[in-house]
Amino acid sequence: MKKITIGILSLITAMQVNAQKLQIDGSLKNLPEGITVSLIDGMANKVVDSTKLVGGKFRLNSKVSNPSIYVIGFTGMQAKIPVFVDNDQMTMTGDILQASSIEYKGSATQDLYLAYMKTLTPKIESLFATKSVAATPVGANAKDSIAKQIDLKEADFTATMTSLLKANNQSPVSTLFLIQTTNFVPYIKDHIADLYALLEGPAKKGPFADLIEKSLQSAGVGKIGSVLPDFKQNDVNGKSVALSSLRGKYVLVDFWASWCGPCRAENPNVVKVYNAYKAKGFTVLGVSLDQDKSKWIDAIKKDGLTWTHVSDLKYWNNEVAVQFGIQSIPANFLIDPKGVVIAKDLRGGDLEKILAANIK
Repeated sequence: MKKITIGILSLITAMQVNAQKLQIDGSLKNLPEGITVSLIDGMANKVVDSTKLVGGKFRLNSKVSNPSIYVIGFTGMQAKIPVFVDNDQMTMTGDILQASSIEYKGSATQDLYLAYMKTLTPKIESLFATKSVAATPVGANAKDSIAKQIDLKEADFTATMTSLLKANNQSPVSTLFLIQTTNFVPYIKDHIADLYALLEGPAKKGPFADLIEKSLQSAGVGKIGSVLPDFKQNDVNGKSVALSSLRGKYVLVDFWASWCGPCRAENPNVVKVYNAYKAKGFTVLGVSLDQDKSKWIDAIKKDGLTWTHVSDLKYWNNEVAVQFGIQSIPANFLIDPKGVVIAKDLRGGDLEKILAANIK
């Protein structure tokens, strides 16, 4: 009887140990045999485990301190699969060529992450499509009606997001989406304190909650009409550059990174405006949230970003980004020759319109 009891206790202990670690078992078609599969911490941008694909299967393990976003990557392939996991025993099956159809089991946080994506993605895409039209000649001719469409879509998105936050107010998945959507809808960014107040318990713990709370502490930084605080960081050659050294010019302080797809997509717009106005008292100061210096420099060259760039290579912990409460990128502030913020988070043709109105 004693031996049986000890055996049962050992089994329970082993189950508890397993439950305290993340384990992802994958079975995916159309992956090359022997390819390296990696689990990347999405917040630290660091590989935490890797293994070889054998017979179309792989197993990844890690220790998760807080439920968070991770990315499963494959060496030599562009395909990347985001997962929002805790210390779960999760399985994933499907075809890498049909990533949206992959089935996941064993993770409540991943289930909720996918539910958020299913609900919000069509609304985000529709909003972006309308904003793209607004930047075309067709949109200019129908300015009022396009603006009304954008307002209605932003209001609908905000209402949906608020409902999701209320229904899932204990989950850090909600905290992540609150951070991400601040960059899409101005109302959400302007009312983040009220929306964050809807959350409680586990949703207010971990890295996403920390980002929001730091942002709330720096809420007054970068308001239109205020002087943007001075800062210093090193350029690509290791030379310290101060924002104040650019006084006397209109300056776009542009937060971006080589790994940020939306940032890279926006870069051609900034290049166009920079080339048109650089001789008229305008410049750009790029602040990168990169970690890898070589990738940072390579992106600068590839995108033709010929203005000054600085970074401390600390990823989301970039000291200026933290100071300014940057939660998502791209993000930017346009300051006048005296350092006063006259616009922020400009996209598409917005920057050119404001400069045209201010620089004669």
